[in-house]
Amino acid sequence: MKANETKVDKFLATNETTFAIPVYQRNYDWTLFQCKQLLHDIIETGKNDKTNAHFIGSIVYVHDDVYTASGLTELTIIDGQQRLTTITLIYISLYRLAKELDNQMLVNRIQKTYLINEFAPEEEKLKLKPTENNKEALRHILNSTDGEEFKGYSKIIENFDYFRSAINAENFEVIQRGLSKLIFVDIALDRQKDNPQRIFESLNSTGLELSQADLIRNYILMGLSRTNQDRIYKSYWEVIEKNAKDETLNKTRVSEFIRDYLTLKNKEIPNKGDVYAKFKEKYPTSTIDELELVLTELKSLVKYYNKLTNPKNEPDKLIRIQLEYINRLEINVAFPFLMKVYEDL
Repeated sequence: MKANETKVDKFLATNETTFAIPVYQRNYDWTLFQCKQLLHDIIETGKNDKTNAHFIGSIVYVHDDVYTASGLTELTIIDGQQRLTTITLIYISLYRLAKELDNQMLVNRIQKTYLINEFAPEEEKLKLKPTENNKEALRHILNSTDGEEFKGYSKIIENFDYFRSAINAENFEVIQRGLSKLIFVDIALDRQKDNPQRIFESLNSTGLELSQADLIRNYILMGLSRTNQDRIYKSYWEVIEKNAKDETLNKTRVSEFIRDYLTLKNKEIPNKGDVYAKFKEKYPTSTIDELELVLTELKSLVKYYNKLTNPKNEPDKLIRIQLEYINRLEINVAFPFLMKVYEDL
């Protein structure tokens, strides 16, 4: 492990480098409150001539000697996705404003220094490589014009709209100065010597609000090759996340689903905060074939869990009525039993 104090703008300006958010990372989910706080800090820092630096935390990444098809260095971001993505949104807002102000020199500097790898092929141009569901949103805000709507929903769009409204001709120079003073602890891991999973757990224990499902997803995917990560995520985990959800409240229930699954397998109910630990205990790191056996069962059962949580998805009227009764009475403790009954039916 190597740790250094680094300026954010220098980090983003690294030539021929892609900052990849792996599929096992939780989604980008900073709220407007956190965006407003960061922008406020940047503006205050930019105004203060006596302050040379403003600390914003750490960014942890693994090099892995991974390179893209065109030879770009790919850094896998383990911690710091939220800050890195948000600062990229601020730079895109500055870039769009510079175009409006017809400041071509600033347009070129921001785009070619912080946002793209100029000589990379089109599919690899973006320096920040978010997860699939955010990649199109990022491309949209970089390339579209004001008024063009994005099809779908992404926090990236919502937060970018805030920055576009907050950054203007009066404050953009102050914001640039503030950005140039941001520093963080740059922590580079060597997979041969360091244990990224253990470091990830340690970061979580110090206060990061990661769910049990976040930790389990990380545990399953982090140790795999990039190709297997993408395959396992798309074939299994993405299906689990899509189905283990309260569709009325638009709220994920993956942690609850895996808790019910472990109850079914172990014949005892784990505490809500112990689901990750119990999952690791039940399924220690093993071969990808053994991993797929577990995920195949989870993928099969989650279809029934989806209907237990969302009775409207059951086409059989008589069954749907019974599910609505169960749902209304919140008999969630019976879900492990009912999932298997449903599967048998």
